[in-house]
Amino acid sequence: MDLSFEEKSAWGSLLGIGIASWLFFPTAIAHIEADGEPVDLIFRALFVVGVIIAIEIVYHIVTTVTSKDRETDERDAMISLKADRYAGYVLAFGVSWIIGLIILRSTVPYVPLEQPGILVAIYLLLAMTVSEAAKFIAQLWFYRVGI
Repeated sequence: MDLSFEEKSAWGSLLGIGIASWLFFPTAIAHIEADGEPVDLIFRALFVVGVIIAIEIVYHIVTTVTSKDRETDERDAMISLKADRYAGYVLAFGVSWIIGLIILRSTVPYVPLEQPGILVAIYLLLAMTVSEAAKFIAQLWFYRVGI
């Protein structure tokens, strides 16, 4: 079974996002919840960005060299558009959830707002990351199902 260039690219990007998320989010959330300084996360974030860039560069070089057909067609464009739509739904849900939590914590007197702003920013970054992962998962699903 020979995968298309776009499908291989989606696998590599999903791998990069997965590794970067595993390296950053558990540590960042635990650090902020333990009253750590947000500035301490800058080097970790830069490291994670470097990891993503390295994974993407190496994977796409290997994919480009090993792929026979690198042309995109209408099917690839349609799959990309549909996957973007699903990613938008996931992002809208995540941002709405976070907004709902902020409203709940600021209006209900029994639920104190103990989260610093940086934690809310990390949750928003997590929502964007999950949205991007959902896009690649949807792309892979559409390539497998056949659209």
